[in-house]
Amino acid sequence: MMKRLSILAILLGCVAALFAQGAERNLQKIYPVDSEVYEAISLLYVTQGLALPSTSGPWSGDELLGMLEKVDRSKLAQGAAAAYDFVQASLDEGHKPFKFDVSVAVEGYYHTDTANFKSESQWIRGFDERSPFLDIVLETWPAKNFYGYSSLGVQNSRYNGETAADGPTSTLWGANALTTNLPMVPPAIITDLDFSIPCRAFGSVGGKGWNLQVGRDKLSWGPGKSGNFVIGDHLLYHNVGKLATYGKNFKYSFTTSFFPHPQNYYPIINSGTGDFINGGNQDQVMRGLNMFIGHRLEWRLFKDKAGFALSEAIMYQSADNTLDLFILSPAAIFHNYYIRGNANSIISLEVDYTPIKGVNLYGQMAVDEFPLPGEPVPGADPLALPNGFGFMAGVKFSQPLGKGIAFGSVEWAKTDPFLYLRDNGDRDQDQDEYGINWIVAEREFANLAGVTYTEQFLGYQYGGDAIVYNVNGGYKVFGKWSAEGNFFYMLHGTHDKWTVWGAQGDAASDTQTTPTTTHVTENNGDLNYGLRNAVSKTLVLGVRGSYSLLKNLKAYGQLDYINIVNPGNISSNPAISDIQLTAGVKYTF
Repeated sequence: MMKRLSILAILLGCVAALFAQGAERNLQKIYPVDSEVYEAISLLYVTQGLALPSTSGPWSGDELLGMLEKVDRSKLAQGAAAAYDFVQASLDEGHKPFKFDVSVAVEGYYHTDTANFKSESQWIRGFDERSPFLDIVLETWPAKNFYGYSSLGVQNSRYNGETAADGPTSTLWGANALTTNLPMVPPAIITDLDFSIPCRAFGSVGGKGWNLQVGRDKLSWGPGKSGNFVIGDHLLYHNVGKLATYGKNFKYSFTTSFFPHPQNYYPIINSGTGDFINGGNQDQVMRGLNMFIGHRLEWRLFKDKAGFALSEAIMYQSADNTLDLFILSPAAIFHNYYIRGNANSIISLEVDYTPIKGVNLYGQMAVDEFPLPGEPVPGADPLALPNGFGFMAGVKFSQPLGKGIAFGSVEWAKTDPFLYLRDNGDRDQDQDEYGINWIVAEREFANLAGVTYTEQFLGYQYGGDAIVYNVNGGYKVFGKWSAEGNFFYMLHGTHDKWTVWGAQGDAASDTQTTPTTTHVTENNGDLNYGLRNAVSKTLVLGVRGSYSLLKNLKAYGQLDYINIVNPGNISSNPAISDIQLTAGVKYTF
């Protein structure tokens, strides 16, 4: 009896100690790249005349709290003060040692063109933005400096079949005019359930001014609205290891992210028949190493009126899993490694400036390939390599209005035809040969489709050979309701993620400018690339909004009109258009 009482006393003591640890606010919680808390802080900064806060996310609670300390609440108008209070209340989480959240979302999707819009990539609100029907989230704060997160969703998978002509396909993205996120509700069946979860699960440890995160999460580097050049926020997840250290006016980030090596899914198509090749199955032995390694420095200058960020990164590939540890140096200059057979480097510069309260000017430039002094120059030397630049410029607006904040942005971006593309180290990429590209694969499993590899640009989601115009505006009362509209127009040339890099000596590829009307090299995803003879023109007009009906009940929706002229970059193809509607309600217990 005494033994049982002693054990009970010990257990009660451990529980009490655990709760005592959780009673102190834990600021190592990680807020995602689409966090409303970070969004509110960004608007508050521009409203108060400050440069943008750190644009490399996700962020810890400690970092966000440091950002908030620069905002003087006493000088804020009503709508901005309400946003400040929303942030303050959100950052007060972390008093308990653990927390369960269970949310149920019912979403419906409707679109008008079931003949031409049949893939997930053609939806403006894609797979990564759709809510699971049931989401079980566990957060843990086991000690002052530790945080854990895991999200288990019950949802339909991205694919539920495959064909030789199209590769992985799904009946849930276009073949039917009306679908839902409800498992086992027609046209969905039980085998459509997604078993590739979780997409967001990680551990976090940190203290005042630093944080280390390991696991799965989304990443984003940059202020862009239509995307960013080194790391965009459009990937489903990253297998990430990230260290961030930050102070009042400086931040340093060292980030790694791991992906399947291309040898596991190349070639994409059969060069003889043009049929797509199955990506594999779960018995496949994964081979090779493909990893992103990047470091980023961010400064705040001129009394917080200007921000400057310098990012350098490499995509490191090894077919035999070789990892040279020297590439992990956080203080190295990756460009000076001279390991072209294993790595492809990129550098990015970002600047933003808030000249007056409510207006922020920003820009970013990416450099993937350019001639150094003494090297062959594109257009002047037949042995030159094609340039790979990306440019972006924009302006953001933020103004308190009533109980909320009005916001807007205007953005322009241009990318070179061969940005993100490169050979495999031999300077002469051929058909069916993968390169060391800034293109990565999301590996998923579906019952009827098997293992699939969805390739995406790691940086700007529209890749190279594009000119993009984006205009956005809206109004938001944080924690209550929001409404916004968006105008998007893109000119995209003939190059895509499967374009074979312009080989050395291919003078025609060296001199191509954005947007291209001819595809002079081969293509790993399309044997009929020679038919491409026009610039595709995409127009998207969209509106979306949300409203909190009750404390834990939210209704939301999105409506988009899409029109594409010269689809597939072929002038003889008639223009196509679609109207896409998403409507949903979500309740969190």
